[in-house]
Amino acid sequence: MRKYLILFCSLALFVGCKDKNNEEDKKNRLYLKEIKVNDKKIEWFYYSTIGSTTADYVLISDSINNKNDTIVNSTNLKDISFSNNNIVLSFYGKPRIYEDSITLKSNISGFNIKVDTTAISSGPTVRKFYQKK
Repeated sequence: MRKYLILFCSLALFVGCKDKNNEEDKKNRLYLKEIKVNDKKIEWFYYSTIGSTTADYVLISDSINNKNDTIVNSTNLKDISFSNNNIVLSFYGKPRIYEDSITLKSNISGFNIKVDTTAISSGPTVRKFYQKK
């Protein structure tokens, strides 16, 4: 009996610590913008929760090398754009995640990261998002 209890607890621990299914994770994303550059894709999205503020994610994925990397996870991101090998991130003030300041990498996947902190909020806005099928 003790053997079965140890086996059950080990199995429960393994299942509980297992990473989320990547496809299930992608279904829950609410996308704000996607930018395709050659074989790479920059995705800006967030996860919905009712009655709570969630952080935005900006990821870059490389379909050739099958690599993904997080550019930023922030709660005050206004927009993202791409120009002349630069990923431009516009923030309402200094980049933050909730109340904590964050530091961003200066380059990622061969692209430069440029930070614009001059965005001004005109009050609450409804964000237009879409989901992928």
